[in-house]
Amino acid sequence: MKGTVVVWCVVIVAAFAAHDAAAQSPDASSEPKWNVEVHAGVSSPYNPVAGSGSLPSTGTVVQGELSASTFYLGDGARLFNENQRVVTGTQPGPLIVPLDAVLLSAMVTRETGSAVGVRLARDIRNRFAVQVSGDLSFDHLAFTSAALTAIEVTRSSYIPAVERALSASPLTSSVTSVATISDRHFAPQVFATGAIVVKLRTSGNTIPYLTGGGGVVLNGGSSPSATLVGTYTLDHPAQLFGTDTVVITHDEKSLSGLGLGGGGFTHDLNAKWGIRVDAREYLYQSSGTNTVNVTPTLGFQSTGQPMPVVNVGTLKFAATTPLNGQPVLPSPTFTGSGLHGNLIVSTGLFVRF
Repeated sequence: MKGTVVVWCVVIVAAFAAHDAAAQSPDASSEPKWNVEVHAGVSSPYNPVAGSGSLPSTGTVVQGELSASTFYLGDGARLFNENQRVVTGTQPGPLIVPLDAVLLSAMVTRETGSAVGVRLARDIRNRFAVQVSGDLSFDHLAFTSAALTAIEVTRSSYIPAVERALSASPLTSSVTSVATISDRHFAPQVFATGAIVVKLRTSGNTIPYLTGGGGVVLNGGSSPSATLVGTYTLDHPAQLFGTDTVVITHDEKSLSGLGLGGGGFTHDLNAKWGIRVDAREYLYQSSGTNTVNVTPTLGFQSTGQPMPVVNVGTLKFAATTPLNGQPVLPSPTFTGSGLHGNLIVSTGLFVRF
């Protein structure tokens, strides 16, 4: 984990800086025990990719006819493609590339951003201190490049595949497939923690230290989403209509527990003021969840002529088929597992009192 490596580098440097530590200075009860700090720095998240999930049912064959909620993913796409392979025989036609791989993976990543925070500390004897901290990271959530590519591949594959199926009829037909993507959303995090500080030396202007503790992380903001809408019409003026709508979203838990570890050093500017350089890694359980919502619709209008019907194997385009499956309410398809990390490296100014 890249963040852990950086933290340990800071720790090692701090340890070497302590090699010339002198004996503990005499106790001075009159010296200030408290300090308050403001700091700013960089937030560098680590995004785990492990997880598990499954797709909702989106299609079946009923009395020899395909009934689908969508052709964009899952059983609906699989059954559509299987039918196309059967009817095209030795001349395979275009197929739909389903969204399955996107929905069953970590499709959203948290990007590096800036961070600010405050810290209140109380010295305990010479070598130890306790801290309470609040850090705010200005992160963004965005689709991975692989997810964006896969969504576009699915969108573009839909048109020629459905056009090929409708070409079995001499009637005029048209097919569209449109993807609307809302990407890179502001998603700040608040880390509220308590920690123990162990000073590696107790005298001198520069004091290296190690720290460890725990707390909570609060996730805010919003997440990326994508909507795919496929449509087909048959005859001119159109008598049959079909609309295939899929909405993909990503959500994270609003509150999670965490642990932290890190280190750094303080440098006194005078008896009252000083600066701190700090690197700490926040670790918490990954909670990112992909969800999908599917809404199929069918429509028709009468022009006084018999309603058109197109039979292509198990695929029948008519007033009541094939997008006659049940809508899929927001359904989880993938939930991340493992530890999510966020390394915050900061520099701050503190005052003793």
